[in-house]
Amino acid sequence: MKRIILFAIAIMTVGFANAQGTGSRFGIKAGVNFPNSSSDFHENETLMGYQVGIFSEIKTDENFGIQPELLYSTHGVKNKFVSDGISYDNEVKLSYLNLPILAKYFVTQGLTLQAGPQVGFLMKAEENGVNITDHVKTIDFGLNFGIGFNFLEDCSVDLRYNLGLSNALDFHVEDVNYKIKSSMFSLAIGYKL
Repeated sequence: MKRIILFAIAIMTVGFANAQGTGSRFGIKAGVNFPNSSSDFHENETLMGYQVGIFSEIKTDENFGIQPELLYSTHGVKNKFVSDGISYDNEVKLSYLNLPILAKYFVTQGLTLQAGPQVGFLMKAEENGVNITDHVKTIDFGLNFGIGFNFLEDCSVDLRYNLGLSNALDFHVEDVNYKIKSSMFSLAIGYKL
């Protein structure tokens, strides 16, 4: 995991170094996450989270670019399930260090379409306030699709959907296997330095 984080920082550094002559930019961003978790539970209610991090927008030509990001991201889910007539309620909160790498297509000067893979590294997991990090998968994979709009020259807003590809949570209650896939919409504001 340390190698991947160092690789992400190296990509950001290269992007920042290239920003001097190519129009590439380095920036910060923050936003809200609206999870849409799919699970095997009888009832499922999502808990809104947040994200904060850094990005590097590297333009490869006038219409295309690559945007690696390093984001601390949180979200959660409230679940209710029944086993042998007994009802269980739990609240799971997850925190990840996400590394999305997006291809960007500049439709117009201000409007962009974005898509790309994301890998997330589990930082913290709690169920009803109890640490369950050892029971949650440490790596989460997803695909991002989104749209962005640049305004005021240095500011941007992104609306994205992250399609979760792997089970974030996979556990057993008696003979029943319960799984949760984390997908979410996010709305973030960025500022290019």
